[in-house]
Order: sequence, then C-alpha cells, then structure tokens
Amino acid sequence: MMTSIAASAIRTPQEKLAAILDSHQPRRLLTVSLNPVPVAEHWCDDHDCELIRIQEQNPFEALDHIDRVDMAIVADQLEYMSQRDGESLIGLLRNLHTDSLVAVYQPHLAPEKLRWPSNGFLALGCREEGHFAHDQRELLLYSYDLDSYNFKRAWNNPRFWANPENWGKYWW
Repeated sequence: MMTSIAASAIRTPQEKLAAILDSHQPRRLLTVSLNPVPVAEHWCDDHDCELIRIQEQNPFEALDHIDRVDMAIVADQLEYMSQRDGESLIGLLRNLHTDSLVAVYQPHLAPEKLRWPSNGFLALGCREEGHFAHDQRELLLYSYDLDSYNFKRAWNNPRFWANPENWGKYWW
C-alpha cells in the first residue's frame, strides 16, 4: 500500500490528487474526462478500486446509467462546457452519484466566453485544494465532500432554541 504524501511535500497536481485519493480510499471511482486521468487509473490499479470512466463531450446521458460511487473526479471536461452545464454536471454528481468529488480545472484551456469566474466553484460548495502554475499554464483543484461541507455550528442546539422542548420534533 502506498503511503500518503505529506502536505508540505506536495508540489504537483498529480501528487495532490493522489493525496486526496489516499485520504478518501474510494472503492468505486468515477472519472468524467475527455481524456484518461492517469493518476486515477494508477491509484485504482494499486488499491483494488473499481474505475468507471465517462469520456464523452456530453456526459449527462452516460450518467443515467451510473450507480452511486465513493468519489468522482471531473478533469479536462469543464473547460469545454458552458458554466451552466458545468454547474449542472457537478450538481448532478454531488446530489445523485457521490458524496465526494474533485474538479480539476485549467482556465486557460477554456475559451474566454466559457471561463468560470474565480468564485464559481466556491459557489457550489467546493473548497480550493490547490492552485498550480507553471510557465503559461494554470491548474486549479477543487473538492466537495458532504461530510465536511456543512460544519457544525455551536449555536445550533436546543440551548439557543426558542422552545427547547420542541428541539428535533418538527420540520417546517
């Protein structure tokens, strides 16, 4: 079994993606990418993980035939979709297919009219995992994990409830 890469030693997007995979240890991994995702393929080969690939310009129809997976990776895909379609893809994955996903985005590959704004992924509940730049190339890694998306708030408990005896009894 591979050892996790220390956070301070991560220098490349591939290392960061491998570290994310190591931390989640998925048993079923979905990649939505026009091209193969070598890090995912190697990780699955080394960890007895089922890899499901969607390599289509329009991945929505193929997703109709995919059951839930432990994690999804979207790479080399969003650059060629409108932001609206990209948001739909991430939302569909996040809401129906997985609790964890990673989006790999290279803004300079996208035509100007298709580029996402800097806060586009954050608006979907994603967290920036890494920003990698080399020469004229730029690559951004974002992740979404349902378990850490909505942090527990100290004030959200019966002590601060108007009628503590009704805590957890009613849904509006």
